[in-house]
Amino acid sequence: MVEKNRTSNSKIILSVLFFGWIVSYIDRTVISLSLVQISGDLSLDASKLGVILSAFFMGYALMQIPGGWLADRFGSRRVITTAILFWSIFTAFTGLAWSLTSLILIRFLFGIGEGGYPSASTKAISDYFPVAKRTKAQSTMMSSNALGGALAPIICAPLLVWLGWRHVFWVVSLLGIIVVVCFLLSTRTKGEYTGSDTAHKPSKEEYKQLLQNSYLWKVLFVFFFINITNWGLSSWMPTYLMQVLGIDLKSVGLISAIPSLFMALGMVISGRIINKFGSYAKYGVIVGIFIMGIFLYLMTLATSISQVITYQCITFIFTSFIMSFIFTLPHRVMEQKVVGTAFGIINFGGQAAGIFSPMIMGALIASSGGSYKSAFLFLTICCLIAGIIAFLLPSSKKSPKVTEQPTVKTVS
Repeated sequence: MVEKNRTSNSKIILSVLFFGWIVSYIDRTVISLSLVQISGDLSLDASKLGVILSAFFMGYALMQIPGGWLADRFGSRRVITTAILFWSIFTAFTGLAWSLTSLILIRFLFGIGEGGYPSASTKAISDYFPVAKRTKAQSTMMSSNALGGALAPIICAPLLVWLGWRHVFWVVSLLGIIVVVCFLLSTRTKGEYTGSDTAHKPSKEEYKQLLQNSYLWKVLFVFFFINITNWGLSSWMPTYLMQVLGIDLKSVGLISAIPSLFMALGMVISGRIINKFGSYAKYGVIVGIFIMGIFLYLMTLATSISQVITYQCITFIFTSFIMSFIFTLPHRVMEQKVVGTAFGIINFGGQAAGIFSPMIMGALIASSGGSYKSAFLFLTICCLIAGIIAFLLPSSKKSPKVTEQPTVKTVS
């Protein structure tokens, strides 16, 4: 009966973490839909808008490793609660921005707030799920990224038309408060599988071994170049659809959701089969990366909306397998006590890509007089570099033995 109740509570916690990821994705991507309105209000060109987009990723990337360390050290519950409250405050502040400088600073601090959530939520999976269920739970949770990407334009595009960009940021900031309340309620009872309290703090030697893990650093660079493409597309596609293909804002909301829905479905499916690939997972990643590269290149030649969206959907389907491989890796090959830090290191690489991708694409678009061909070609090249690095990964990687703690621990 105790085990059944624990399993049921774990599913509730997973649902809340899933919803938290969706909210974080809505909060961070609504600005991409707002770029045209912000540009008009603050008189900003594409290169300056690229800097604003990158400001978030600078704070977000910088917080990845500290966020993982804090979660391992002080427990996922405290870090998750603090992170959501912090980012919700600065989501609201975004709607108060009055200049380029203020917007850059607010988005940077907003990124700091969101930066603690990825590693802490990954640590929570380790805290509240048994070893055998962590890979499936992690991939399910991370599929929320794609679903959030699909929901964000559907929800926010009509609100932007109705309320304007400032008021929309105030509205979506309230979603974070709802997540905090739900998370605190769902975790108020005891029921961790392994715990992350002071009795299980990682030692200096364990941190040292983690930092010396070459496999971890290679995956970090794969994620960096893959996310160059992901953040480049998510940041600039709404503007591309409006300015180049002449689609209105409401229609962009619906059209932008289609590729993200394909990615969400791909994440759920791939997360359930990733363990079955075993040592062959590396080759699935390599094939997926090069297929991504082909269809990113085809986007540079596309001349219609249907072609662009079709190529992006195919790109995102193969992206989902790569993401499942990367996001579940800490649970598969790292010690449980350093899962948060390990995920933080990997995710630092992926989110650091967001610092460079929007700025570089903005500069390429501005320098080419509004053409997106050079920007899409840049994404293609980055994708091919990721494939080369993935080829250098070991063909097999044995997961270290993780000893399951049978004793129920107190939530931090």
